[in-house]
Amino acid sequence: MLLNFIKVDFRTKVLVEKYTELISAGVKPSEILVLVQNSTLKKQFVDKILENIKIDAIEKLNVHSFFSIVYNTLIENWCFIENAIPSDKHFILPNLVGLEVSQFLLKDILKHVEVKGYNSKKSLLHQIFRRYSLIVQNHLSNEQIQERSKILKESFADDAELIIKKLLSSTLKSRSLDYLRQTLIFNHVYKHTDYFKNIKYLLVDDADEMTPVCFDFISYLKPQLKDWIICFDSLGSSRCGYLSADTSIECKLIHLFNEDVQTDKNIFSQGEIIFSNILENKHESLENFTLTSLSKRAEILDFTIEKIQNLFKKNVSARDITIITPLQDDMLRFTLEENLKHSCNLMFLSGSEKLIDNPLVKASLGILKLMLGIEISEMDLRVILSDYLGIPLKYCCPIFEGYKKTGGFPHISLEFYNEKYQKFLEVFEEVKEKNTKLSTKVFDLFYKLVDFADETKINKFNFFIKQLRDFESVLGAKTVIERADEIITQIENSIIAENPSTTLEISENDLVIATPQKIIDNKISSKYQFWLDVSHSDWVKTDTGPLYNAWVFQSDWTKDEYTVEDDIFLAKQKTARILRKLLLLAQEHVWACSSLFDPSGVENLGGIEDYLAGEANEDDNNAKPVFKITPRDDQKPVLDYKKGAMAISAVPGAGKTTILLALIIKLIERGVIPTNIFVLTYMDSAARNFRERIKNMCPNTTLLPNISTIHGLALKIIKENSNFERLNLSADFDICDDTQRMRIIKGITGKFTKTEADEFDRAISVLKLQEGDISKPSSDKKIEKFKTFFKEYQAQLREANLIDYDDILIMSVKLLENNPDILEYYQNICEYIIEDEAQDSSGVQQRLIGLLSGKHKNIIRCGDINQAITTTFSNADVEGFRRFIAEADTTVEMNHSQRCTQDVMTLANNLVNFGNEILPKAFFTSYMQGVTGKNPVSENAIFSRVFENAFAERNFVLKEIKNILTRNKNATIGILLRNNYQVASWAGFINDAGLKSITRSESLGQKGVFNTIFSILKFIQNPFDNEVLVSTYETLADLGFYKQRLQLEIRASEKPFIEKDGDDIESAALAQFLWDMQYWLNSSTLPLEELVIRIGLFYYTSDIEKSNVYLIAILVKRLNASGKFDLTLQRLEELAKKPTLSGFKFFSEEEDKDAMRGKVQIMTLHKSKGDEFEYVFLPEMAEKNLSIDVSKAKTKASTIFMEEVRAFNPSYKSKSELELREFNSEESLRLLYVAITRAQLKLYITTSAKAKGWGNKETEQEPSVIFGNILL
Repeated sequence: MLLNFIKVDFRTKVLVEKYTELISAGVKPSEILVLVQNSTLKKQFVDKILENIKIDAIEKLNVHSFFSIVYNTLIENWCFIENAIPSDKHFILPNLVGLEVSQFLLKDILKHVEVKGYNSKKSLLHQIFRRYSLIVQNHLSNEQIQERSKILKESFADDAELIIKKLLSSTLKSRSLDYLRQTLIFNHVYKHTDYFKNIKYLLVDDADEMTPVCFDFISYLKPQLKDWIICFDSLGSSRCGYLSADTSIECKLIHLFNEDVQTDKNIFSQGEIIFSNILENKHESLENFTLTSLSKRAEILDFTIEKIQNLFKKNVSARDITIITPLQDDMLRFTLEENLKHSCNLMFLSGSEKLIDNPLVKASLGILKLMLGIEISEMDLRVILSDYLGIPLKYCCPIFEGYKKTGGFPHISLEFYNEKYQKFLEVFEEVKEKNTKLSTKVFDLFYKLVDFADETKINKFNFFIKQLRDFESVLGAKTVIERADEIITQIENSIIAENPSTTLEISENDLVIATPQKIIDNKISSKYQFWLDVSHSDWVKTDTGPLYNAWVFQSDWTKDEYTVEDDIFLAKQKTARILRKLLLLAQEHVWACSSLFDPSGVENLGGIEDYLAGEANEDDNNAKPVFKITPRDDQKPVLDYKKGAMAISAVPGAGKTTILLALIIKLIERGVIPTNIFVLTYMDSAARNFRERIKNMCPNTTLLPNISTIHGLALKIIKENSNFERLNLSADFDICDDTQRMRIIKGITGKFTKTEADEFDRAISVLKLQEGDISKPSSDKKIEKFKTFFKEYQAQLREANLIDYDDILIMSVKLLENNPDILEYYQNICEYIIEDEAQDSSGVQQRLIGLLSGKHKNIIRCGDINQAITTTFSNADVEGFRRFIAEADTTVEMNHSQRCTQDVMTLANNLVNFGNEILPKAFFTSYMQGVTGKNPVSENAIFSRVFENAFAERNFVLKEIKNILTRNKNATIGILLRNNYQVASWAGFINDAGLKSITRSESLGQKGVFNTIFSILKFIQNPFDNEVLVSTYETLADLGFYKQRLQLEIRASEKPFIEKDGDDIESAALAQFLWDMQYWLNSSTLPLEELVIRIGLFYYTSDIEKSNVYLIAILVKRLNASGKFDLTLQRLEELAKKPTLSGFKFFSEEEDKDAMRGKVQIMTLHKSKGDEFEYVFLPEMAEKNLSIDVSKAKTKASTIFMEEVRAFNPSYKSKSELELREFNSEESLRLLYVAITRAQLKLYITTSAKAKGWGNKETEQEPSVIFGNILL
């Protein structure tokens, strides 16, 4: 009987009843084979059978998952297998091991096999295993593999074949058989023995998740079967793709069993809706389904926790709730644990948990290393003392000091916990001296020393011991000891994934947090589901790579080509099947949550959000007002736009964002599909602003335009539809952020001076975006050194499977230019392209936009040439925007502004005139005009003065700010400066004066959240150094967390202050600080990223602050790849000094405009762009800080070098030294223009005749030329 039934419980009921019926009729259990999906479902099935069967005694039940029957078959037929293997050495039993051993063997093979053109060994290992798995699970012959390789035009097919052959040979030689290798042998066993001859009845559940290799086995059994029930869901197969579930299983079953399918007459309407939404791009609403769109991931977690707590208040049990997300990171774990651990037991199911995260495993590995003479860090030593032995770390200073001297455990007496430490020393020496296996040593240590460990930790510890024993069985105990360092590294990177060591049992108080596939595989049904991060791309991960294509490598692939359309369709099919099965397991309601930005603060690239049209969120307020705008005369042409190229030149405060939003809404009202409108910004903050504003304007819209930075769009093009394969990238390629870039640069700077390395680092971007050719030799030694530097940098990127931010743009352009099918796809969907801040667009960016708009040619570019302030440090092509303005079908000049007073606008216009007189290319002639009755009014709105010295200037600024805040405590005030060091200096000055300031800086070191976390990490690094503790105290006190000026008592302590008892300290505030620091010291054995989150969330509570805590945790996790705490802190300190940090987009307090009132916002002139303040101060306006006078300007050697690098492109016209000075002065003028036009009510421009320089010596300085020209 073939049953196509969607209800999970009904299928199980049918199968159990059939089994009971057979047993009751006298059929032997050995004649019945039951196949289920995994060990958990196997146990559940057996339990149900035993509940139903009334016979007193029964033989062992023949219930298996496919891999368990493979495993048992090999064990019970080993003699047959061994006899068939030609070998001088024979094995009594096979080594049935996990994938870790196979990966270890493969690493050895890859050391001796060169795959030319494939640069990353780590990626290569991953790709080979995926290919190997697909071949095995689809039972592909060599001929079929070769056919598929031709279809995909694979470059590495021969190399992959050789490597897999060597792996198969190596595993067979050592009888080291993981589940894949076992499957290959199983295929031989069942065909060449009569082991399964007694099977007469076959019961199968979840046949839709069956792999082709399993179906082949069933096909073999079919002729001998008397009866069968095969249950499946024809729209199931959620494990299709890499996991190889056979989507054509229904047809194959009908053909094999030659009978019709009995189909469930119940219709699952939700499933039909989700399928049509995904496959047919529909937007039908799902019942009992709520989609909530938020800004930050922290808000998703807060929303989910609040909902769950409300359900608990209604007496809903934890078991009735599941949280489903592919992103199971520390942010999720810690936030849920902190808020829900007292209400339920959290059960995380991810399939990607690192074994080393278990403290028992980590401590055991540390002890093993010391026994084998391998050095460990003090942080690893802390895990042994604290988590393994239970000794509080504040008593361990003598141990740490002794370890630093001897490299081993010192034989000393402790004032506290001495008995426990002495016992450890005794057992350590005893176990070390025994000539036993490593696995035995680990077990003996645990048995004699560990008092108590909970069940989950024990299970993972047992799994760890099994891994050690697997290595010992395969390699031999002696080899394991000889190669212990490599094997320990392998185990440290080991992930508990495919086959769990224990079956899953969910109790009434268990709240499951799992990946979508884990929910489906274990059939975890619940009343309420929470789908988190539905806008993240991990919901629709690709199943292809340079060495594998999970679709073409399916057994039923018949096409002779693989196209972009195939990739899109198959990926959607998989997504539809997964979401449909999830909905089947939801009994009452689903809440889905999306966020505009991912945990790194970077815009989400998509996911499943577009498919999830749900009911209105019951928490939403009443219908929000419909967005309306009454355009000014200079704005009306924008809203009249229908098609073609339109250039919009907009002065500061012209309302360009508002009018562009109005245009977008008008296009949608005209019937343009929102997702066919692409809005591109230069800055992430602008993309955030656009997305949040349009979401607020259209609260009931299920579809939004594609709004992103141009880098975000370029990355999406590379990642979507497996396009990365055309660039020879693997699916797991990553973007090189500053943490990774710093490691790479440090690794190659040994041959270069620090000045050269810094200069060469900056020149990399110039060379890439200029698309220079470095193949031609040069007589310039510096140029040749840079070429060497660049080549090494590129090689390191490839080895690490990384691309950098410049590669994103260049690769996306090349991808479109070299692949007509991909270009056609994006040109079709890019019906309208709207570019904001077009004056900052580089030549490469303009090429990308030109390619995308090539079909519809509907492109709107909006910007202000007078605000082009990135040309000197980026490849912004302001002349390209000038040309576009001149050539566009429609040109709009939005020259009215209601931001500033008339005095400020007049000053800005005078600056344009002054600039055009001395440097004609500096400005685009467009003058700011007011809007009748709309502009602020203020007398004497411009104040300028040259003070005698910097002290007088600062005191004046401080006095004016205090007067302003006295008159209006909610005033917005900005201090705008040329350089980052000035920002830090002024922030200290303002804070010391007792005012509240915010430094609007991308510098990590100027963020309070970072300084809080970093100061505590520095203390943790040296907890017994009182001066370090004092520094931590002062930082935290300055940030307002502890009472000021109590550090003298810490300094006066003769012994380490951290060892003191808080009850003995007179000051309650200082005692609280001590208790907190002792808590952090005891927490220092946690994974570093979790420790960072705990510290951050202890001190910070707002959504923005929490989001930044999570960002810092991600940053730390990436820096801590080596696990070396000291090195990680060193790298953090170096990153904190950088003015910006690529790859991490921190959220700023200024996003909450109300929170900015009454505070002094201090930032660079560049950072102020896009903002406005009632009062603006421009201090330190000396000519040396903002060079406008070309005759006095100086050109840096680095500027000349960058120009030489640009000249690598033969079509580039190099600038002379004079032209470079003019170019820099032009940007300085525009930078001043930007600064002036930030002021709404009043503008202060000041400088001093004298300033302190090197050695704190006061010298004269020249005020900016504007004081004698436009400030009269």
